[in-house]
Amino acid sequence: MKNKTIMLATLTYMRAQMLSALLEQKGIKSFMTNINRIKESPGGVNVIVRENDLEMASKVFEDFKYAYGEKKQQAVAHMKSIRKILVPVDFTEHAENAAFYALQIADRLKADIMLLNVYFDPTQSAYAPLETLGYSVNFDKIERDVEQEEEAQLIALTEKLKARLKANSIRGVTVYHDFIKGSATEQILAYCTNYHPGLLVMGTRGKELEGLRSFGSVTAKIIEKAKIPVLAVPKGYNAQNFEIPKRILYATDFRMADYWALSKLASFVKPFGSKIYCVHVDNEIDKQQEVLMHNIREFVTDTLQLHNLECGLLETVDIQLGIEDFIKEREMDVLAMTTHSRNLFNSIFKPSLTKKFLFLTDIPLLVFHASPEKIK
Repeated sequence: MKNKTIMLATLTYMRAQMLSALLEQKGIKSFMTNINRIKESPGGVNVIVRENDLEMASKVFEDFKYAYGEKKQQAVAHMKSIRKILVPVDFTEHAENAAFYALQIADRLKADIMLLNVYFDPTQSAYAPLETLGYSVNFDKIERDVEQEEEAQLIALTEKLKARLKANSIRGVTVYHDFIKGSATEQILAYCTNYHPGLLVMGTRGKELEGLRSFGSVTAKIIEKAKIPVLAVPKGYNAQNFEIPKRILYATDFRMADYWALSKLASFVKPFGSKIYCVHVDNEIDKQQEVLMHNIREFVTDTLQLHNLECGLLETVDIQLGIEDFIKEREMDVLAMTTHSRNLFNSIFKPSLTKKFLFLTDIPLLVFHASPEKIK
């Protein structure tokens, strides 16, 4: 990984945040380092970009230096998106569980929560053709009834979360709600584009789903297509008795995207003081993998200045079981991974390891969207 990243600028913390926000808007992946040294060195926060993005990033930086008015407001607005959490809910037990988990995360990040319900459109149902057969179906009334019922449940859940905020004297967090009709996957992704959340939290039924049925779930589809981190909370995880995640397992497969994901993970865990366990699991461990893991450790400790880290290589016949055993033995609180673009055939018949864990793990799964680029 040496010479793969480069420091673009050293700025005050607020200006570094704004520059990073502008870079993200332009599709340039970036991260900040030396955040822990703010008090010691007020002007010492570094903005890092990948070497092959340097030319484009430099142009953004030049514009940024003279940014004012509308451009500056755009950067500020985008910067604030990291403090917005979108929580799709369908009023099932696992969706409500995820909403309460999101509330605890929001408390630490001082983020706002948007509860989003995508409700069924009766005019698109299989019964619509009945009208042409002489049956009288008042779809307008059905839709109004559905809207009223969904809105009532959404308001009730919103009030539950607000009551929890009040009971626990949580400040700096606001809960909003919204509802729209249509296809859940399409509407959630579209909402992300307009709302610009920094994190998407969703509930899953976990081990209740098995086989190919599980791979058709909304959460799995969202994880594949969303461009922002997705935190999937299994139904079996009791979010009511939330405990700060102290041990987070990041499963690396030595892709370039791991460096970006680890930088985002380091920012995410900062308020929790979590320890990151960066582990690569394979059927056979060789010298090249040892070198790649050394490079990751060097990047996290030297570049990100994060020292609460443990790196390791795990050799096992069954990769999935190997990670599961590690989670149990080390009592991990969250599993973090990246997902990679796959064609439709592989998505259906050769599910990724990330997707398998979505339905097998009993702990929350944090997934970063990533390109399939391998580390050279």
